[in-house]
Amino acid sequence: MIGVWLRRYAEKDGRGYPDWAMRYAPIVRRLRRIRPAVPCIVEIGANANGFARFARRPVIAVDREPVHLREARAAQSIFAVAADACALPFAAGSADVCVCVDTLEHLPSESRAEALREMVRITAHDGVAVVAFPSGGAAARVEADIRAAYRKLTGATIPWLEQHAALGLPDTGSVRANLAECAPNRRIAVEANTPVCVWRWMWRILLCGWPGRGNALFQALLRLLTPVLTRWHAGTCYRSVLWLEPETDRD
Repeated sequence: MIGVWLRRYAEKDGRGYPDWAMRYAPIVRRLRRIRPAVPCIVEIGANANGFARFARRPVIAVDREPVHLREARAAQSIFAVAADACALPFAAGSADVCVCVDTLEHLPSESRAEALREMVRITAHDGVAVVAFPSGGAAARVEADIRAAYRKLTGATIPWLEQHAALGLPDTGSVRANLAECAPNRRIAVEANTPVCVWRWMWRILLCGWPGRGNALFQALLRLLTPVLTRWHAGTCYRSVLWLEPETDRD
Protein backbone atom coordinates (compact mmCIF):
# COMPACT_ATOMS: atom_id res chain seq x y z
CA MET A 1 0.00 0.00 0.00
CA ILE A 2 2.79 2.42 0.88
CA GLY A 3 4.54 1.58 -2.38
CA VAL A 4 1.36 2.35 -4.35
CA TRP A 5 0.99 5.73 -2.61
CA LEU A 6 4.64 6.62 -3.18
CA ARG A 7 4.45 5.76 -6.88
CA ARG A 8 1.21 7.69 -7.25
CA TYR A 9 2.89 10.76 -5.74
CA ALA A 10 6.00 10.29 -7.87
CA GLU A 11 4.02 10.02 -11.10
CA LYS A 12 1.30 12.59 -10.44
CA ASP A 13 2.80 14.88 -13.11
CA GLY A 14 4.01 12.03 -15.32
CA ARG A 15 6.98 9.76 -14.81
CA GLY A 16 9.26 12.04 -16.79
CA TYR A 17 8.41 15.14 -14.73
CA PRO A 18 11.84 15.53 -13.05
CA ASP A 19 13.56 15.64 -16.44
CA TRP A 20 10.98 18.00 -17.95
CA ALA A 21 11.33 20.34 -14.98
CA MET A 22 15.14 20.35 -15.21
CA ARG A 23 14.91 21.24 -18.90
CA TYR A 24 12.35 24.00 -18.70
CA ALA A 25 12.27 25.55 -15.22
CA PRO A 26 15.67 27.32 -15.50
CA ILE A 27 14.70 28.76 -18.90
CA VAL A 28 11.35 29.99 -17.59
CA ARG A 29 13.01 31.63 -14.57
CA ARG A 30 15.58 33.49 -16.68
CA LEU A 31 12.98 34.62 -19.21
CA ARG A 32 10.83 36.05 -16.43
CA ARG A 33 13.81 38.15 -15.34
CA ILE A 34 14.73 39.52 -18.76
CA ARG A 35 11.30 39.40 -20.46
CA PRO A 36 8.58 39.75 -17.79
CA ALA A 37 5.89 40.44 -20.43
CA VAL A 38 6.08 38.47 -23.69
CA PRO A 39 3.15 38.59 -26.15
CA CYS A 40 4.22 35.77 -28.50
CA ILE A 41 6.22 32.65 -27.63
CA VAL A 42 6.94 29.93 -30.20
CA GLU A 43 8.27 26.52 -29.17
CA ILE A 44 9.91 24.35 -31.82
CA GLY A 45 9.27 20.70 -30.98
CA ALA A 46 6.08 19.81 -29.11
CA ASN A 47 6.25 17.94 -25.83
CA ALA A 48 3.46 16.58 -23.64
CA ASN A 49 4.97 18.69 -20.86
CA GLY A 50 6.74 21.54 -22.60
CA PHE A 51 7.36 25.24 -22.17
CA ALA A 52 3.67 26.15 -21.78
CA ARG A 53 3.32 23.79 -18.81
CA PHE A 54 6.12 25.44 -16.85
CA ALA A 55 5.53 29.04 -18.01
CA ARG A 56 1.81 28.65 -17.25
CA ARG A 57 0.82 30.59 -20.33
CA PRO A 58 -0.25 29.81 -23.91
CA VAL A 59 2.49 29.01 -26.41
CA ILE A 60 2.53 28.36 -30.15
CA ALA A 61 3.90 24.81 -30.38
CA VAL A 62 5.34 23.60 -33.68
CA ASP A 63 5.96 19.98 -34.59
CA ARG A 64 5.81 17.93 -37.77
CA GLU A 65 4.29 14.93 -35.97
CA PRO A 66 0.51 15.26 -35.32
CA VAL A 67 0.71 12.76 -32.45
CA HIS A 68 3.18 15.00 -30.60
CA LEU A 69 0.86 17.98 -31.05
CA ARG A 70 -2.13 16.01 -29.77
CA GLU A 71 -0.19 14.97 -26.66
CA ALA A 72 0.96 18.54 -26.06
CA ARG A 73 -2.54 19.97 -26.50
CA ALA A 74 -4.00 17.45 -24.05
CA ALA A 75 -1.65 18.50 -21.25
CA GLN A 76 -1.13 22.24 -21.63
CA SER A 77 -2.34 25.46 -23.23
CA ILE A 78 -0.91 25.54 -26.75
CA PHE A 79 -1.80 26.64 -30.26
CA ALA A 80 -0.72 23.65 -32.35
CA VAL A 81 1.02 24.20 -35.69
CA ALA A 82 2.04 21.25 -37.85
CA ALA A 83 5.23 22.27 -39.64
CA ASP A 84 8.87 21.38 -40.20
CA ALA A 85 11.51 23.14 -38.11
CA CYS A 86 13.38 23.94 -41.32
CA ALA A 87 10.38 25.70 -42.90
CA LEU A 88 8.51 27.59 -40.20
CA PRO A 89 5.21 29.14 -41.41
CA PHE A 90 5.73 32.48 -39.64
CA ALA A 91 6.73 35.92 -40.85
CA ALA A 92 10.21 37.22 -40.13
CA GLY A 93 10.47 38.81 -36.70
CA SER A 94 7.00 37.66 -35.61
CA ALA A 95 8.06 35.86 -32.37
CA ASP A 96 9.10 37.74 -29.26
CA VAL A 97 10.62 34.52 -27.88
CA CYS A 98 11.47 31.32 -29.74
CA VAL A 99 12.50 28.24 -27.75
CA CYS A 100 13.78 24.87 -28.92
CA VAL A 101 14.41 22.44 -26.06
CA ASP A 102 15.77 18.91 -26.60
CA THR A 103 14.65 18.89 -30.24
CA LEU A 104 17.79 19.72 -32.21
CA GLU A 105 19.29 16.27 -31.51
CA HIS A 106 16.26 14.66 -33.19
CA LEU A 107 17.02 16.40 -36.49
CA PRO A 108 19.51 15.02 -39.02
CA SER A 109 22.84 16.79 -38.61
CA GLU A 110 22.55 18.32 -42.09
CA SER A 111 19.22 19.97 -41.14
CA ARG A 112 20.25 21.55 -37.85
CA ALA A 113 21.84 24.70 -39.28
CA GLU A 114 18.71 25.39 -41.35
CA ALA A 115 16.47 24.92 -38.31
CA LEU A 116 18.61 27.41 -36.37
CA ARG A 117 18.41 29.90 -39.26
CA GLU A 118 14.63 29.59 -39.22
CA MET A 119 14.53 30.21 -35.47
CA VAL A 120 16.62 33.36 -35.87
CA ARG A 121 14.52 34.50 -38.84
CA ILE A 122 11.20 34.42 -36.97
CA THR A 123 12.61 35.95 -33.76
CA ALA A 124 12.14 39.71 -33.48
CA HIS A 125 15.33 41.79 -33.58
CA ASP A 126 14.78 42.74 -29.94
CA GLY A 127 13.52 39.25 -29.07
CA VAL A 128 15.14 36.19 -27.51
CA ALA A 129 15.87 32.74 -28.94
CA VAL A 130 16.77 29.80 -26.69
CA VAL A 131 18.20 26.49 -27.89
CA ALA A 132 18.86 23.62 -25.45
CA PHE A 133 20.21 20.17 -26.29
CA PRO A 134 22.36 17.33 -24.90
CA SER A 135 25.94 17.75 -26.05
CA GLY A 136 29.45 16.43 -25.54
CA GLY A 137 31.20 13.15 -24.91
CA ALA A 138 29.99 12.83 -21.31
CA ALA A 139 26.36 13.16 -22.46
CA ALA A 140 26.86 10.53 -25.16
CA ARG A 141 28.47 8.13 -22.68
CA VAL A 142 25.77 8.50 -20.04
CA GLU A 143 23.09 7.96 -22.67
CA ALA A 144 24.85 4.76 -23.73
CA ASP A 145 24.88 3.64 -20.07
CA ILE A 146 21.12 4.14 -19.74
CA ARG A 147 20.38 2.47 -23.06
CA ALA A 148 22.39 -0.58 -21.94
CA ALA A 149 20.79 -0.70 -18.48
CA TYR A 150 17.28 -0.44 -19.93
CA ARG A 151 17.98 -3.14 -22.50
CA LYS A 152 19.33 -5.43 -19.77
CA LEU A 153 16.27 -4.82 -17.57
CA THR A 154 13.52 -5.01 -20.20
CA GLY A 155 15.04 -6.44 -23.37
CA ALA A 156 13.67 -3.39 -25.20
CA THR A 157 15.01 -0.04 -26.37
CA ILE A 158 14.20 3.61 -25.63
CA PRO A 159 13.25 5.13 -29.02
CA TRP A 160 14.30 8.72 -28.28
CA LEU A 161 17.72 7.62 -26.99
CA GLU A 162 18.19 5.32 -29.95
CA GLN A 163 17.50 8.30 -32.21
CA HIS A 164 20.11 10.34 -30.34
CA ALA A 165 22.65 7.59 -30.98
CA ALA A 166 21.73 7.24 -34.65
CA LEU A 167 21.83 10.97 -35.43
CA GLY A 168 24.61 12.04 -33.06
CA LEU A 169 24.36 14.77 -30.43
CA PRO A 170 24.77 18.40 -31.54
CA ASP A 171 28.09 20.11 -30.89
CA THR A 172 27.82 23.21 -28.72
CA GLY A 173 30.57 25.08 -30.58
CA SER A 174 28.97 24.40 -33.96
CA VAL A 175 25.53 25.52 -32.77
CA ARG A 176 27.02 28.69 -31.34
CA ALA A 177 28.84 29.39 -34.60
CA ASN A 178 25.65 28.86 -36.61
CA LEU A 179 23.73 31.29 -34.39
CA ALA A 180 26.53 33.87 -34.59
CA GLU A 181 26.52 33.63 -38.39
CA CYS A 182 22.75 34.15 -38.55
CA ALA A 183 22.68 37.00 -36.03
CA PRO A 184 26.11 38.70 -35.94
CA ASN A 185 24.88 41.72 -33.97
CA ARG A 186 23.33 39.82 -31.08
CA ARG A 187 24.75 38.46 -27.85
CA ILE A 188 25.08 34.69 -27.32
CA ALA A 189 25.24 33.32 -23.79
CA VAL A 190 26.05 29.65 -23.16
CA GLU A 191 24.84 27.92 -20.01
CA ALA A 192 25.05 24.37 -18.65
CA ASN A 193 22.01 22.39 -17.53
CA THR A 194 21.63 19.19 -15.47
CA PRO A 195 24.83 17.57 -14.13
CA VAL A 196 25.64 14.30 -15.88
CA CYS A 197 25.60 12.43 -12.57
CA VAL A 198 22.08 13.68 -11.82
CA TRP A 199 20.86 12.78 -15.30
CA ARG A 200 22.28 9.24 -15.02
CA TRP A 201 20.72 8.44 -11.66
CA MET A 202 17.44 10.11 -12.55
CA TRP A 203 16.92 7.80 -15.52
CA ARG A 204 18.24 4.76 -13.66
CA ILE A 205 15.45 5.38 -11.15
CA LEU A 206 12.74 6.35 -13.66
CA LEU A 207 13.37 3.78 -16.40
CA CYS A 208 15.80 1.15 -15.18
CA GLY A 209 14.17 0.05 -11.91
CA TRP A 210 17.04 1.05 -9.63
CA PRO A 211 17.51 -0.05 -6.85
CA GLY A 212 14.91 -2.82 -7.15
CA ARG A 213 12.17 -3.18 -4.55
CA GLY A 214 12.81 0.33 -3.19
CA ASN A 215 12.24 1.97 -6.56
CA ALA A 216 8.90 3.59 -5.63
CA LEU A 217 10.56 5.32 -2.66
CA PHE A 218 13.40 6.63 -4.81
CA GLN A 219 10.95 7.87 -7.46
CA ALA A 220 9.06 9.76 -4.75
CA LEU A 221 12.29 11.25 -3.36
CA LEU A 222 13.30 12.30 -6.87
CA ARG A 223 9.95 14.05 -7.33
CA LEU A 224 10.33 15.74 -3.94
CA LEU A 225 13.84 16.99 -4.77
CA THR A 226 12.98 18.22 -8.27
CA PRO A 227 12.73 21.94 -7.30
CA VAL A 228 16.28 21.74 -5.93
CA LEU A 229 17.60 19.77 -8.89
CA THR A 230 16.35 22.41 -11.35
CA ARG A 231 18.82 24.85 -9.75
CA TRP A 232 21.86 22.55 -9.64
CA HIS A 233 24.18 22.99 -12.63
CA ALA A 234 27.62 22.28 -11.17
CA GLY A 235 30.30 20.13 -12.79
CA THR A 236 30.07 18.46 -16.19
CA CYS A 237 26.54 18.88 -17.47
CA TYR A 238 24.40 16.86 -19.83
CA ARG A 239 22.73 19.74 -21.65
CA SER A 240 23.86 23.04 -23.18
CA VAL A 241 21.53 26.05 -23.28
CA LEU A 242 22.31 28.85 -25.74
CA TRP A 243 20.63 32.23 -25.43
CA LEU A 244 20.50 34.62 -28.39
CA GLU A 245 19.67 38.08 -27.06
CA PRO A 246 19.94 41.74 -28.03
CA GLU A 247 23.20 43.29 -26.89
CA THR A 248 21.27 45.49 -24.45
CA ASP A 249 19.92 42.48 -22.48
CA ARG A 250 21.92 41.68 -19.35
CA ASP A 251 21.02 39.59 -16.31
